Amino acid sequence: MMFINKITLTFITVSTFTLAQVNIEKFSRVEQNIGWEGNLSTYLSAKTGNTDIQEFGIDGRINFKNDKFYSFVIAQGDYGWNKGKEYSNNALLHLRFIHNLRSNIKPEIFGQINYNKRQLLLYRSLFGGGFRFTIFSDSVNNFVLGTAYIFEFEKIDLESSAFHPNNTKHHRWSSFVSYSNSFSQNVFLSSVIYAQPRFDELNDVRILTENHLSVKLTNRLSLSLIISLRYDSKPPDKVKDLDTNTKIGFNYNF
Repeated sequence: MMFINKITLTFITVSTFTLAQVNIEKFSRVEQNIGWEGNLSTYLSAKTGNTDIQEFGIDGRINFKNDKFYSFVIAQGDYGWNKGKEYSNNALLHLRFIHNLRSNIKPEIFGQINYNKRQLLLYRSLFGGGFRFTIFSDSVNNFVLGTAYIFEFEKIDLESSAFHPNNTKHHRWSSFVSYSNSFSQNVFLSSVIYAQPRFDELNDVRILTENHLSVKLTNRLSLSLIISLRYDSKPPDKVKDLDTNTKIGFNYNF
């Protein structure tokens, strides 16, 4: 038996580019089985005629859990062409370790590297740690809060005359609120919002929110809608402060 016992193939019909921040809450599932578990998602989109765009994206997760801790690795990538020219190119690798100190309090440490050429981000690395608190959890609802310290380094592709520096090192406070609800055996809704202000300049803040609705069509096939938003109060020169990401697809589990 392979240690990855579940693969998800996601066929996306509507998509924009992947966000540089990552919503790890949809990957850190405390109800997973003891041992190894994983999934893989991919999409391919092509438009021709008046619009000539091709996109390909992939992301996956490998989890390991025992009685004392659980950890996971997330990998994501996205590539797109517009009239034969590259317009989207990004990738991300995220590692997280969560210790089951108590049922409602869990310390964690994490690290991440990524790049996003559309956002002029040549390289970003971060590491940090904090705590997550389960406020309420049962078979239907799950409400979690989290807080953490982050140190990040970014290398940005900017001209020498740009106002924003090419290399930055910042200390950030990351916090999130996550809620999920299983309305029935066939309908699942989750929502999470992250806020990441700088400690030394609180008005320099990044916000990420993601909402996910899944409707089961069969025991293995589900219809999925994901709407994400990322806001950066002080983006680099020529980069917009607001990104949105909408995905509609089918999830197949086995």
